[in-house]
Amino acid sequence: MLLPLNKKYSVRIKLVLLTTALLAVLWYVFVPKPDITQSTTYSTAFYDSSGKLLRLNLATDDRYRLWMPIERIPLSVQQATLLYEDQYFYQHIGIDFIALTKAFYTSYIKRSRRVGASTITMQVARLRFGMNTHVVLGKIEQIFRALQIERHYNKKQILEAYFNLAPYGSNIEGIGAASLIYFNKPAFELNLPESLLLSLVPQNPSKRNPIKQSAKAILLDARQTLFSRWLEAYPSDKNWSATMQLPISVHSSSELPFEAPHFINNLQSKFPHLESAEYKTTINLSLQKLLERHGKSYIKRREREGITNTSAILLNYQTMEIVAELGSVDFFNNTISGQVNGTRAKRSPGSTLKPFIYALAIDEGLIHPLSLVKDAPKRFGGYTPENYDQQFLGPISATDSLVLSRNVPAVNLMYRLKKVGLYDLLVAADIKKLQPKEFYGLALALGGNEVTMLELVKLYAVLANLGMYQNEIILQQEPERDLKNNTKKRLLSPEAAYLTLQMLSKNNAVDEISFQQQSRKTYPVYWKTGTSFAFRDAWSVGIVGPYVLATWVGNFSGEGHPSFIGRQAAAPLFFEIIRSLESYGLIKGDIKRGGLNIEKVDICSTTGDLPNVHCPKTQKGLFIPGKSPIKISDVHREIFIDKASGSRACRFDESTTTKAIYEFWPSDLIRLFKQAGIVKRQPPAYLASCAINDTSTLGSAPTITSPSNLISYTVRASKLTQESLPFTATTDTDSSALYWFVNNSFVGKVERDTAFFWQPKIGIFEVKVVDNLGRSSSTTLRVKLVQ
Repeated sequence: MLLPLNKKYSVRIKLVLLTTALLAVLWYVFVPKPDITQSTTYSTAFYDSSGKLLRLNLATDDRYRLWMPIERIPLSVQQATLLYEDQYFYQHIGIDFIALTKAFYTSYIKRSRRVGASTITMQVARLRFGMNTHVVLGKIEQIFRALQIERHYNKKQILEAYFNLAPYGSNIEGIGAASLIYFNKPAFELNLPESLLLSLVPQNPSKRNPIKQSAKAILLDARQTLFSRWLEAYPSDKNWSATMQLPISVHSSSELPFEAPHFINNLQSKFPHLESAEYKTTINLSLQKLLERHGKSYIKRREREGITNTSAILLNYQTMEIVAELGSVDFFNNTISGQVNGTRAKRSPGSTLKPFIYALAIDEGLIHPLSLVKDAPKRFGGYTPENYDQQFLGPISATDSLVLSRNVPAVNLMYRLKKVGLYDLLVAADIKKLQPKEFYGLALALGGNEVTMLELVKLYAVLANLGMYQNEIILQQEPERDLKNNTKKRLLSPEAAYLTLQMLSKNNAVDEISFQQQSRKTYPVYWKTGTSFAFRDAWSVGIVGPYVLATWVGNFSGEGHPSFIGRQAAAPLFFEIIRSLESYGLIKGDIKRGGLNIEKVDICSTTGDLPNVHCPKTQKGLFIPGKSPIKISDVHREIFIDKASGSRACRFDESTTTKAIYEFWPSDLIRLFKQAGIVKRQPPAYLASCAINDTSTLGSAPTITSPSNLISYTVRASKLTQESLPFTATTDTDSSALYWFVNNSFVGKVERDTAFFWQPKIGIFEVKVVDNLGRSSSTTLRVKLVQ
């Protein structure tokens, strides 16, 4: 009677086993694909342009875990790990059943010691899903997860996952982070002793943490044992035997580099959604340390003078890559707010924007480098600019005006720009946070706006790249969306940019001794300084070799100091850095003018214009055909002198007159010559017999300087009878008196260089001036009444 019952149970058992097997097969076939790597967060590593580590960030779970593709993990690491952890990795299906059976017997039947018998795949399952494999249910789950992983991933992918998840001691996970931290090198550079050492750690990362002194002896013995097994498979590696005996020397995470901190912080701010990965930046670590070294040394030497902080940036204008960036002299100094990035802070540029006014003026045909400009008092409506030294130099060349940083000529040139103004150029150069144009007025010429150091060096790169603007590059592989915004655009003509550079090259270096001057002839420095209002910012910026360099001295708080003068505070550091660059042979090449529409022409040395036949001395100057001002100098004029009286004759008579050359300067410049102690020979007065019809056609007419037809004047109703409006004009050298007319009605006479004061009326008027020789000019005057 028992046989049928046993048969009945036997059938049931077979059905259960068959069903279980069927379910297992169905589970294996239809089990969903698990994500074994991407659900984990990873660190981001930043390198300099040559691959030196700048910074390794923690993952979001405060672990160092750097993703490393299997192709970049050396075979020595892979083979050593498999030799030690899972010899039959490529033969089994994720579970080594023989090893698992032995482990179960040892751990649970014999109860001698706990043995894991986990394959690489099973370890990936445990690391990925965080299960407790020290209990039976956890071990069973691990087995099924291993089968699931093997179902959907090939061996190469599983091994890759292991090397990116395996623990290597402390908060270090993955071979990529372990190699960078312990050996200061990427994984693909690991040698055999290092590979064997790291392959031992994951089995017991706490006990075998290479940082712990107690673990080093254990690791040394284990590595020697593993090396013996290694030699059985690879006997040719016996030459490593001596190295294997050396003490273990590793670094800790506290020794990780923290280079170019301001640059990296800015990079992460610019690309906030940057994927966790490895990125090669444009920073050249050698040049970065050069800037840091000079900055610290310079501040240490000049700290007693109140100079406690500096910023600097070095841009390769040929590639537009930032190769070095010093945000502050000390990132960790809270006293100077060291974590503020001075290269990205908005500051007044002082006079550093003046070269672009001159470039625009050259482009518009207003000047060429040797054009004469007036450094003389001038009023622009309600604005009267002054020079830093409170002095005026009179007529000087445009080049000298720029090099000497004279304010009035720069403001006057900006005032005369009609096509593209400085504000328009700044907008085109993507200068951020600009106020409306009216907010600045003509003060923009003298640093009335704010720019960052980076924006400033990009502007100077426009000159170096002969008028082309392009954004900076900070990653060697920029995100695609950023590349689309990095197109080139022309802001200046190549000729205007080149001529401006030649003007800047005349600026002498500071504290330069003779042998350095001779050396610098082989590499021109095109540079300019700037000092902001109230001595808050001292700047030096320029182009040398393939670089644009800028240095700044000041306080991030905005507090001024008398020492913060561009040429005295920022320029010495600027040239210290340049001389270091030269000593390393990094200053090579120059900006060529090949193919540019530029010619050398004769220029009258005295006037800066094309010479007339009477100009006594000429010099060669650069000129843009079809654009530079074609003005024949009329300062040197031939006049006729009456032999009998010495007076000036109206016409030439060989028997009664003789010819003589005199200089005819405008009256305002004659006044400046006198102030400078320069005496100009004045032409004699005309003969009394000369009629006004004769004299009115000779020489230059007066130029009205006040009132201006570009502004409307206002008077208060309550003070209408008390107000007065000055009428002034510059005249030719031979004028002596001025006659003023309003709407053709004579209103007064004054001596030359003297203002006539007119009591204003409300309305629009024609103001006319006539000099004593009958030469005249006129302008329109608008007067409005306000309450």
